[in-house]
Parts: sequence; structure tokens; C-alpha cells
Amino acid sequence: MSTTTETTERWRQEGLRWGIIAGGIVVALFAGIYFLNRPLVLSRGLWLGSGLIYALAMWQAQKTVEGNELKEFIQPGFLVFVVANALFYLYYYFLFAVFDPELVDLQAELLRESGQDPKSAPELTIGSTFFAYAQSLIFGFALAAGIGFVLSRRQNAE
Repeated sequence: MSTTTETTERWRQEGLRWGIIAGGIVVALFAGIYFLNRPLVLSRGLWLGSGLIYALAMWQAQKTVEGNELKEFIQPGFLVFVVANALFYLYYYFLFAVFDPELVDLQAELLRESGQDPKSAPELTIGSTFFAYAQSLIFGFALAAGIGFVLSRRQNAE
């Protein structure tokens, strides 16, 4: 039987490890897409699809939990999301604000072509990027809770 400190350290290590892996994969995916087909970086499908990478990494971190409380399953999964998405939003900010500010113009053009007001696109600042990251944590927590619920029920059934 492990102590509470060992258990806490184990889920933190798993969460950090899988968060870095997932964040690295998502950043590499977006960088690859950027170099292959720049406008696809703005694709909603790509953004939503990256959630699958997060979910798989969260599952890997959460399946190592040996507890029986839902909270114990949520913690490593949510940490995965926090770390992975922090890496992604850091990349996102540097890509749009530093390396290729013309992506903002491309986004406005694509909005105009789809009949939307280009002024509806959020202005890219450090603050707006951090706010978008903070908002994404709500989705990340819900995803971690959902995966944790499934895994905790599965483990309790065994």
C-alpha cells in the first residue's frame, strides 16, 4: 500500500508526462499543418480534432489511478489538459503574434468570405490568449471528469 504522498506524486508525474507528450504532439501537428497548408491552421475541425489527442493522453494518465474516488481519477487527467493546452496556447500566441502576424489578416479574410464580420474575430494579445486558455480549462475539466467517471466505474466493477 502506498502513502498519500506517493500517490499524489505518482498522479502528478503521470499528468505532467502525458501533458507534455500531448502538448508536444498538438504543437507538432499544428506546425506541420501550418507548413503544409497555412489556412488549415484556422480550421475549426483541426482545433476540435486536437481534443482527441488530449483525451487519449488524459485516458493514459487516468488509467494508472488505483483509487476509488472520482476526484482521484480527475486530477491527473485535468493536469494533462492544463499542461498540454498551456504548451499549445504558448505556441498559438507566438505563431499569430510573433512569427506570422499575417494569420490574423487571413482569419479576417476567411470570416469575410463566409459572410461573417471580420471585426468579430478576437484581437490577439497576451491577455486575450490567456483568457482563451483559461476558458478552455472548463472544457478540459469536463473532459477529465467524463473520462474519470468512466474509468472509476470500470475499476469499481472489477
